[in-house]
Amino acid sequence: MDKTFTSTNAQLRKLRSRGMVISNGSKAKRIIEMENYYNLINGYKRLFLDPSYSGPDEAYLPGTRFEEVYALYLFDRELRNLFMRYILEIENNVKSVLAHDFSGKYGHDNYLKVSNFDTSVKRWEKKTTAQKVGDVSDLISNLQHEIARHLSKNNPMISHYMLEYGYVPLWVLVNTLTLGTISIFYSYLSQKDQNDIGRRFMLKPEEMNSFLQVLTIYRNACAHDERIYNLKALRRSMKPNSITTMPIHQKMGIPVNAGNNPVCGKNDLFAIVIIFKTMLSKASFSKFYRALKHQMDSLGSSITTISLTDVEKEMGFPSNWTDIFTI
Repeated sequence: MDKTFTSTNAQLRKLRSRGMVISNGSKAKRIIEMENYYNLINGYKRLFLDPSYSGPDEAYLPGTRFEEVYALYLFDRELRNLFMRYILEIENNVKSVLAHDFSGKYGHDNYLKVSNFDTSVKRWEKKTTAQKVGDVSDLISNLQHEIARHLSKNNPMISHYMLEYGYVPLWVLVNTLTLGTISIFYSYLSQKDQNDIGRRFMLKPEEMNSFLQVLTIYRNACAHDERIYNLKALRRSMKPNSITTMPIHQKMGIPVNAGNNPVCGKNDLFAIVIIFKTMLSKASFSKFYRALKHQMDSLGSSITTISLTDVEKEMGFPSNWTDIFTI
């Protein structure tokens, strides 16, 4: 059956009929009209639903207040703003190091040559050499398309170099590239080049590749205003989309599953915290941690029907997650 339009008053009646406590109907109505019922309720209700209810539709846990669901919604918004800020800091650092290293080795305008990338087929890749060359060619085509797109938009930096010199240096172009493209660029570099760049962040190539892949997923979610507190970087391709197990996992005593993988901090929001701990400066991570702790404490004081521990589990945070600040 087609979905039909439902008035805000009808939506409030529905919530009350399912057991939600709405003490200030006018305020709740304004919030729903501004934030969108689907985004607010459907996006953040799950933790507040009564799992023992077996009747038609669904029911909320006894005492669930509208303000609690809204607090979780606002908490997630603050997380997006906070995490995006430091993802961008890492993104800028990676772009700078990559452009500097590549340009120093191959020249500032040689990023459009297939020969400057690794086209060998790895043992785990189910493709031919021609297909691998095609993958690298796709990357180069995307870089050319990016240049053309910014020329059509009269981007002053891109236009200046192209019109004045006939090319755009990589250290200029990287500023226009997405983190996803940078991740692909890095993954197609030779092992030595990946090592040289990764070494600047104290990371091995497999660690750096996994970090960039997962960071890209969360960066895109933040940029598109998607829910991130319980986002999982699930398998969307042949790539695993989880970060490599790091010493931090062991130092924090995070238990492992049957596959010997840590149950937290692999493809969840805590994985991004581990990336931050590894790639950010001590000063930046300290600022991030304190801001995150403040948001967690603030949410904890706003919810009573569920606990902050319930939310932390959804985020993939271990019970001792604050230990990461001192290890």
